[in-house]
Amino acid sequence: MANYVLEILDGDRAGEVLPVTERTLRIGRKAGNDVVLADEKTSGVHCEIAPEGDRFVLRDLGSTNGTFLDGKRVTELVLTPGDIVTVGRLRVKFCSTDTAAAADAGEFAVRRLDASRVQKRGGALGLVAALVVVLGAGGGFWWWQGQQEQQQDGPGRQSKREPLTVTGNKLDGGRGTCETEEGWELRAAGCGFHGTSAANTGRGAFEASRDGDAGAVAAEDFAILRLAQPVTVHAGRPLLLSAHCQTSGGARIGVRASVSAQSEQVPFHLVSGTALEAREDGWQRLEVAVAVPPGFDRLDVEVVALLPGADAVARVDDLAVVEGGAAAPIELRHAESGQTAVGFGAALAVRSTDSENLATLLAVTPGQVPAPFAGLHAAGHAVLSDLGATLACSGTEKGLALAATGVSSLCFVVPADAAGGILVAGADERFASTSASSTFDAQQVLLGNFATRMIIATAAPASATGVLGGGLYRLTVAAADVELRLGFRKERQDASAVLREAEQKVAEGQPGQALDELTKLMSQKPMDSELLGKAQALRTELLTGQADRLRKLQQDLEEADFFSTRGGFERVVAGVDELVELYGADNLEDPKVAAELEQAARARLDGLDGAAARTQRTRLQTLADAFAEAQESGLQKLVADYIDKQLPAPAPGTDGDGQDGNRPDENRPQDGTQQQNTQPGGQGR
Repeated sequence: MANYVLEILDGDRAGEVLPVTERTLRIGRKAGNDVVLADEKTSGVHCEIAPEGDRFVLRDLGSTNGTFLDGKRVTELVLTPGDIVTVGRLRVKFCSTDTAAAADAGEFAVRRLDASRVQKRGGALGLVAALVVVLGAGGGFWWWQGQQEQQQDGPGRQSKREPLTVTGNKLDGGRGTCETEEGWELRAAGCGFHGTSAANTGRGAFEASRDGDAGAVAAEDFAILRLAQPVTVHAGRPLLLSAHCQTSGGARIGVRASVSAQSEQVPFHLVSGTALEAREDGWQRLEVAVAVPPGFDRLDVEVVALLPGADAVARVDDLAVVEGGAAAPIELRHAESGQTAVGFGAALAVRSTDSENLATLLAVTPGQVPAPFAGLHAAGHAVLSDLGATLACSGTEKGLALAATGVSSLCFVVPADAAGGILVAGADERFASTSASSTFDAQQVLLGNFATRMIIATAAPASATGVLGGGLYRLTVAAADVELRLGFRKERQDASAVLREAEQKVAEGQPGQALDELTKLMSQKPMDSELLGKAQALRTELLTGQADRLRKLQQDLEEADFFSTRGGFERVVAGVDELVELYGADNLEDPKVAAELEQAARARLDGLDGAAARTQRTRLQTLADAFAEAQESGLQKLVADYIDKQLPAPAPGTDGDGQDGNRPDENRPQDGTQQQNTQPGGQGR
């Protein structure tokens, strides 16, 4: 089958290129899909791309908004390279990556024929293709065949032994022996695996290297091999996953089990396995115990290799999954909230009680990793067991206590919508909103909604970084011991009492005290989504009333300016004072606007007072002059003293009303008519 990829053209994942392999690829908005598109027009499970022989078929899975090709809605479509399909509102492009490669005639390279694939292609064409390959190898094949019978088992050499048969192996049909690529997705991620004759048993194995089959060093420094289709398993039955591996050139390798559910409503993929380590002393058997938690019924097998350089090589052979072992799954139900922690090994998730939104926590992964794991981690494929880390989970009164060893930080993966309205608190335990995609210090982080409400708490304030993308929110916390608080019964009762008190204050005409109560609820008891929503709605209502009062005061100021009425300016000053007294200075949504209104009104009052004082001073000065002419010095002095004490002369350069005495008032017309004032605060908010 040709090599194909799917390129995402729109959205927050635009530019990403994903391999399309012999495994069905599901596309949708929910986190459980193979391709997650964060778009509200995309259905939870929107469509799938499934292999059928040597072609790929796209099927719409009953999506609400449909799947389109060239503007036409399609329900089933055989894809052709270059097709651009619209899923919801986002476009994806189906492309071929095949390039012609000339064979090196100087090599006696023998490529194994997959007989089942030849038969599928059928007819004379398949037969001719097989003959071309066999004849092309020529005498080199017979030379190579003869050499195998003289070689001993060892690194890089083909085994003489028969393929290993494991009784009860669930990897049937030759998948476990690695004699054929059938049943495996060799290039699940990274630079991928390819077939090799350097086997532990039999004549075939899988190998990962930086050059692969292309002859050029790949950019990725890791490779992942995965089953093309998961194995059906039964919850509660312990399993053993084993494989034989070897490495050279500094490579590391490990095997992992991924358990999931066939139901599309269960979005969890729990992944745990062996540590990724060097296996350079020949073929070594790796084994990991798998305990399938309740609600899970599918098992996927993964082989992960780290390839630090061009000489790094990792091989795997003889994989087996059999029933047995003494492993037990993690299943801890928190009585108060009803939420349940499920997992096995170092993998953990938290299931909510909401059947429409089951995921409170999708996964816990390493927050930071050593340099050799950087590429795997950056691609979002690293799990705790890769580093040899463990994760212990125990129940507490408020939720779950997590204690990790082997890592210094943890990353909590939740659905993207859980990050809406994220709240954080420091040592003072006062919550405040923050941007989800940011770095901040916090001791508590509150996220989720309703049945998925959760607090991630540390013993002391710690650095945290949030990243949104691919329909997920990843919160990395610089701590290895964390408490997940899931139960908020006491906080809910307290918040309900505070909300009732706020509503009572509103009924009593005390909006400021009501806002104080709402602030207390939102900063100290915001754990219940429903109560928090009611508090925010009431706060909005109160602030809307406050804004209406400010707009009315602005109108009063404009009218007083127009008519130059002292009473109008006095009403504005009194109105601002009343507003501050009613709501409280700390509860003013825009204190600057209120201050500007009062300042403008007081300035006009000062102007009116100055003009009146100037008129009275002029009249009394005339009287004093008259007394002087009449030689009534006593009366003249009495009037002059009154003027000095009660009506002092304005400062030099002004005319007594705050205006520059050397120029006319810009707001007063020189023809004696009135003019509308444009003091600050005259515009509505």
